[in-house]
Parts: sequence; structure tokens; C-alpha cells
Amino acid sequence: MNIETITLLLAFKVKYPNNFFLLRGNHETQFVNRIYGFYEEINRRYQSPLLYETFQDVFNWMPLSACVADRILCMHGGLSPDLFKGDSLKLLKDLSRPLPDPPNPSLPLDLLWADPDAATDEFKFSIRGVSCTFGIKVVNSVCQKYNLDLICRAHQVVQDGYEFFASRKLVTIFSAPHYCGQFDNAAAVMMVAKDLQCSFRVLRPKFPNAKIKCTDAQITTYQKLA
Repeated sequence: MNIETITLLLAFKVKYPNNFFLLRGNHETQFVNRIYGFYEEINRRYQSPLLYETFQDVFNWMPLSACVADRILCMHGGLSPDLFKGDSLKLLKDLSRPLPDPPNPSLPLDLLWADPDAATDEFKFSIRGVSCTFGIKVVNSVCQKYNLDLICRAHQVVQDGYEFFASRKLVTIFSAPHYCGQFDNAAAVMMVAKDLQCSFRVLRPKFPNAKIKCTDAQITTYQKLA
């Protein structure tokens, strides 16, 4: 249901332009969505390569990052060595758009693809074959450099829907429960209060034949951000 999903999200953006924000992920690149079913679904249902290109034009305009109250930096993938080349987060706002599939390596590519890795000291090439992985030292350095409390990203399946890294200075949030029908992972949504206190709503998959019942939701709150 790729088409229904993106159409609903764009409809929310039209209806609530000042309160609803969409960030681009790695699946909003032509390199990925042409392979993983979006192109085939559009052609099967509408026989229209032009419709696919129109959606891709929209994806090319989407922002790659956002900052909540100047304290919580959000992106789909992760951090980049290029973040140490600027003096402020203006370097993220100044990224040129529309942006076709970004080159490897580059700051836009890392924002879409990079992953945290506890075994990585600073940066190293990713086993994905695209972008890089980054370690705890990098998270601490970026937070200190830009006066951030939290890095919020997605891009990886995590068992409980959310998972912390680097002493809770980075969180991975994954919003698809029972991913691809192959995992028993929960999904999660992070909520940020006006005082920047963050909490998580966890949505667990239901398995009708399971003997153990899973709760539908729970709230987990961690320390108030400074």
C-alpha cells in the first residue's frame, strides 16, 4: 500500500501545513524505491511511469533533517563527517534542493543512510555498501558542537520500537511492527512535550494464535532534557 501511505501523508501536509512535517528517507530515493516495489506498484495499478516520476520529483524536494526547539536533531539515517566542517546547523538548512539521489560519500547521503555502531570509534565504511557507521564519540562530539540534547533517527529495525545509544544522546525509532512479516518487533512513536520531556508509545504486533498476549501500548519516559 505504498501509494495509499504516501498520499495520506501528503494529504496531512496539505491540511496541516504548519503542524505536519515530512523528512526524506533512503526509500525516497530512486535508487531504492525503483527496486523495492514502489515503481512496480504504480505501473501495475496505473500503468503510468509519469506518475512515478512525479512522486520522485516530490521526494527530491523533501528536507533531509529537522531540529526541534534547537535541541533535538532529527533525520532518517545518521551523522556525517561533513557535520564537523560547519559552524552551525545552517549547513543542513543550506543543502540544495531539489536533490536527486546524492553521491556516495556526501552529507545528504549520510543523513539518509548512516547507522550508529558501538564497535565503531569514529567513522568507518558501512557494510550496507552505502554511507558509513559512526560511534559514541561522534554522537558526543556533534551534540557538544551544536549544543544538542538528542539525535533522533530511524533506518534500523529495533526490537522494542525504540533503542538508545551513546548514553541516551541518540535514539533509533522504528514505526513498522512485525516488519516484513519476518520480525516480531514492536513499533514506537516518540512524543516531545513543551518542556522537551520525551516519552514513547510502543505498539506491539498482535499474533492471534499466540499463547502470550501482547499489550497494545505503553509509555516509557526518560530523563528531562536540559
